[in-house]
Amino acid sequence: MENFGKWVLVLAGLGFLGFGVAITAAPAAVLGGVGITGSAAGVVELRAFYGGLELGLGTFLLVCAARPAWREPGLWSVALVNGGIAAARLLGIALSGEFTGFFAGALVWELGFTVAAILALRRGPRPG
Repeated sequence: MENFGKWVLVLAGLGFLGFGVAITAAPAAVLGGVGITGSAAGVVELRAFYGGLELGLGTFLLVCAARPAWREPGLWSVALVNGGIAAARLLGIALSGEFTGFFAGALVWELGFTVAAILALRRGPRPG
């Protein structure tokens, strides 16, 4: 029970860190395939918001994995962040009619981690 939640946090944390590093290093390369490009100021914003947010969240989730008392809040973060992103992505797809392979992969990630975090939370309280 405890190990499942810990691994959900570790894997989600590493995923957010990896995506954050990639977007910070080369936002156009990562997001250009879905039409996100921009001016020099826009690229700064992509790096800051998308890259920085992903780096901070990934670090937080890894800290939660390492601290048993923080695992439950970390799992709630995984569930709510990924669930919120998936819901907004699905709304965007419904409104635009646009669907790409990137969206498919992202939804697998987002919905998968939402379900995994909920399952880990349902397994009961973690020692703290």
